[in-house]
Amino acid sequence: MTKAEIRKLYIAKRKQLSQAEYDELNQELLKQFQHLDLSAINVIHLFLPIHERKEPDTFLIRQWLAANHPHIKRVFPKADFAQHTMQNFADDESLELAINAFGIPEPITGNLVDALQIDLILVPLLAFDRQGYRVGYGKGFYDRFIAQCRPDIHLIGLSFFEPVENIDDLNSFDRQLNECLMPSQHYKLF
Repeated sequence: MTKAEIRKLYIAKRKQLSQAEYDELNQELLKQFQHLDLSAINVIHLFLPIHERKEPDTFLIRQWLAANHPHIKRVFPKADFAQHTMQNFADDESLELAINAFGIPEPITGNLVDALQIDLILVPLLAFDRQGYRVGYGKGFYDRFIAQCRPDIHLIGLSFFEPVENIDDLNSFDRQLNECLMPSQHYKLF
């Protein structure tokens, strides 16, 4: 299947989730995240979810990290839609979040963090394949962002659904995930 076909299918699958199903899937994803070895992680990038689109709720992960791993710096993205780039802001006392015009929660003030400081990125996706490639919303923000990070950056996807067999129209900008967390399992890719 192509990215466009996968995107359409998985947006529809998310829309079909009841609120109770969505809440339970998020709790199960959190449990999977809690089993990760974070001993080598100093800075983690978390995307912020659009709840109306039933994206994985990383606010739960944020809360758990703050309570259980306060030494790990959490950073959040702010998208520049004109340049198709992102900046990272620390989750600290200076951070202020707001919903932008596209319905995305994002920092409006705070302390910038260089992409080269990040050890792990929780990567948003609609679906992924068995080789670890992902399908997002198609704007390329994360592809460009990941290219600015260190070569050893660890990439973990969060998915409510099992992987597709493969994505037919990959390109040179696509980067494989190292792992993907699903409610039912931790899918290690390489």
